[in-house]
Amino acid sequence: MISFSVSALEKAPVHRHGTLPEEFLDLAPDDLFQTAGEVDYDLNAALVSGGVLISGRMSVPLKSTCGRCLKEMQFTLAAEKLHLFMEITDAMEIVEADEELRAELLLNLPMNPLCRPDCRGLCPECGCDLNEKICRCETGSSTLQESPWSALDGLDL
Repeated sequence: MISFSVSALEKAPVHRHGTLPEEFLDLAPDDLFQTAGEVDYDLNAALVSGGVLISGRMSVPLKSTCGRCLKEMQFTLAAEKLHLFMEITDAMEIVEADEELRAELLLNLPMNPLCRPDCRGLCPECGCDLNEKICRCETGSSTLQESPWSALDGLDL
């Protein structure tokens, strides 16, 4: 749990670093992404007008499936320039930032995870991995060269 004491923040900015268990991200077993290690964090918190400004970085290793070639892959999810403002009231003694920090980290998840930026994916005809070999149907098949939109090329508008 990442929390900051308001009374300690009134005296000076607070620095926290360490690790959190994998369960911090609260990912379901059937999610597209799975944690592969602990969440590492290095955060600074300072009292500012009306609240607390938390800045720093967080990272966690994740496992997923490549969106193109469907191979298992591992990558690091990181929020390197994290800046989070949390409003505080007079009655607050402790600022708990877990949910907000979790959300900030999850906002950095890729929409389409790739094993590498130049991943060529799978052949739509035979399903072979185009990163490992070039299949015959990729170059010789007329069905791959002909687009379903090619019928529109003959329209005279």
